[in-house]
Amino acid sequence: MSIVSKAALTAMLALGGVATVAVPAIAAPAQKKGKEGEAPALKVGEDFRKAAMAAQTALQGGDTATAETQLAAAEALIKNDDEKYFAAQLRLPLEARKKNVPGMKGALDVLLADPRTQDKPRLMFVRGDIARQEKDYAGALQYLQQAQQAGYQDENLQLMIAQTHFDMNNSQAGVAELEKAVQAKKAANQPVPDAWYDLAVAKLYAAKDSAGVSKWLKMQLNDYPNAKNWRRSLLVYRDSAQLDNQGKLDLFRLMRQTDSLADQNDYLEYADIAYRVGLPFETKAVIEEGRKKGKMPATALAQLHNDAVTAIKNEGSLASLEGPAKSAANGKAAAQLGDAYLGSGNYAKAVEFYKLGLQKGGVNTEEVNLRLGNALVGVGNRAEASTAFDAVKAMPKAEIATFWKQWLATPATGAAAAAN
Repeated sequence: MSIVSKAALTAMLALGGVATVAVPAIAAPAQKKGKEGEAPALKVGEDFRKAAMAAQTALQGGDTATAETQLAAAEALIKNDDEKYFAAQLRLPLEARKKNVPGMKGALDVLLADPRTQDKPRLMFVRGDIARQEKDYAGALQYLQQAQQAGYQDENLQLMIAQTHFDMNNSQAGVAELEKAVQAKKAANQPVPDAWYDLAVAKLYAAKDSAGVSKWLKMQLNDYPNAKNWRRSLLVYRDSAQLDNQGKLDLFRLMRQTDSLADQNDYLEYADIAYRVGLPFETKAVIEEGRKKGKMPATALAQLHNDAVTAIKNEGSLASLEGPAKSAANGKAAAQLGDAYLGSGNYAKAVEFYKLGLQKGGVNTEEVNLRLGNALVGVGNRAEASTAFDAVKAMPKAEIATFWKQWLATPATGAAAAAN
């Protein structure tokens, strides 16, 4: 994936106008120097001067063919650096009009090496783009950074530097430059393209930088909190964080709440994990929800559904487990019952027993607080849910809690949470 636009090409083509290049004065045979306060006139031979001036006149008149003929004649007569410099001043816009990148490259190299050249920052930018086209990424980075240091202003410059770092397999440097481009967009109150976030996440994911992946996913969700991005973000985070089944289950619950379970495969994986960790109530509820929402056929996952129903019958009703959970010496049974109620969609009961589990102690407080927050979202208590998520401090649960808080902070999802 690339984020570099055709802005550099546009800048190159702009050089096709002679007026964009500072064409120096050519001394006539008797002229030795410019007027007081002006740059010295170039010292050139008479034959070169005539051909070069004819080329310039043709170029200004839009007669590219004549300009090429006259300039080629002038170049054949070059005897000093002044003549070489003036010829390059004409060669650059001529080659730009012809869209001849190799020809532009030669002229640019001459002009950038000469201290008399004006508008060097833009020429560095164009030269860097040519180097990128040639896959000379080290050269491209040098020219682009020089253009930046010289104060060249173009919104694509930062992106091109970032992309060049990526092309050199330096993901960290590329992401750092891309973040600067994001900050510049936001400072200008302009929208950040969704593709920029996609690129950063892809590069950080490939580099196995789970913290970086999480950071950029949250940045993306802050700007584009749609179901598609939620699903992709949570799945990418899950894979980069290498979660165990309990962690995956917590993430699937957030996907369920955000309506970002996409198809039968999502529901199958979610239901299967719930069943394997001993939550048949959740397995049954998830499968039935997927069928009801039309995410899979009415008879899909029949065997897993039947297995869950059988397990539920063998366990008895959840209500029958409340007494033992309340009388237990610690909160483990209460927390487990909270899990079962959460999975079956009885959020009020889940809140009750998660709180009981925390009160009795002997439980994984990180896990219970995360799931308590989930249940509180379900009953529409957003403020208390946020407090529960704040209590989750250890990774990777804390990262999942942060995703929950971000979802709660989005106005549209806040309304959805209140409606549940």
